[in-house]
Amino acid sequence: MQHFSNEFCQIEFYDQFVVLVINENVNLTLEKASEIRNKLREHYKSKDFLMITHRKFKHHVSQEVYKQGQLPNMKGLAIVSNDLEERDKAITEQPLYGRSFAFFKDLEEAKSWAEGYF
Repeated sequence: MQHFSNEFCQIEFYDQFVVLVINENVNLTLEKASEIRNKLREHYKSKDFLMITHRKFKHHVSQEVYKQGQLPNMKGLAIVSNDLEERDKAITEQPLYGRSFAFFKDLEEAKSWAEGYF
């Protein structure tokens, strides 16, 4: 597993999925999402993968990230949080993402989902 971190996120790269943690109170703009996309492109190239966003901290995701920030080889998105407010937010984000979308309370459950996906 490889790791990457910067001032607004941490990323763990696995063979078929990535775990992303956005730092507290970050506004995830299209510009920041582009930095993440570049790291994903470097690692996965054209290989299909899934993204797990582990929402440990409260942050905001711009709708532009969903509308313009998708990689074609990212086949699914899982959101992990045991916070009901985050779950409600994920429900409003789901229609913005046109592929496989899942919500989990536990990171290990999301990893199992990702491992069995392909």
